[in-house]
Amino acid sequence: MFTLIKNDIDKIYIEKEIMNSNMEYNKIAYGKQVLRNEDILEIYKEAKELKIERYLVKKDDEYIGILDYGMSSPRHNKPWLSLLAIHKKHQGLGYAKNIYITYEELMKDKQVNCIQIAVHSTNKKALDFWSSLGFVKFNERIYEGKLYFSFEKQLSF
Repeated sequence: MFTLIKNDIDKIYIEKEIMNSNMEYNKIAYGKQVLRNEDILEIYKEAKELKIERYLVKKDDEYIGILDYGMSSPRHNKPWLSLLAIHKKHQGLGYAKNIYITYEELMKDKQVNCIQIAVHSTNKKALDFWSSLGFVKFNERIYEGKLYFSFEKQLSF
């Protein structure tokens, strides 16, 4: 079973460890393989401005991932999942899918009927993952010089 622990600045070392285990994603998202404390602090600042709820995901006694979401996306004012990252050593075990299902149930409890996400166009692994969970591309855009695909999933109660 997974536990969501509110993420805050005191847990920067945990977040940095999880993010830096995903060097390929960091390169796509941030233009560098390894994030420093300053980079994580910038992520915190942006998340606060966007009113993103940030959680670390714990399995048993180990932190295995990060789940960040907002209830009103900047572009479409709909609930959105801004980050689901799993530590590299825990990938391929079905954890991301199960954590997403936990998140989806949380949204259903809040009477949310649609979830949106943005995925880097070059992140084939993520594109395949989100499509497999029923997300459908509805838009694309360029942000900070990078092409993103916007996806959404309709939830049924």
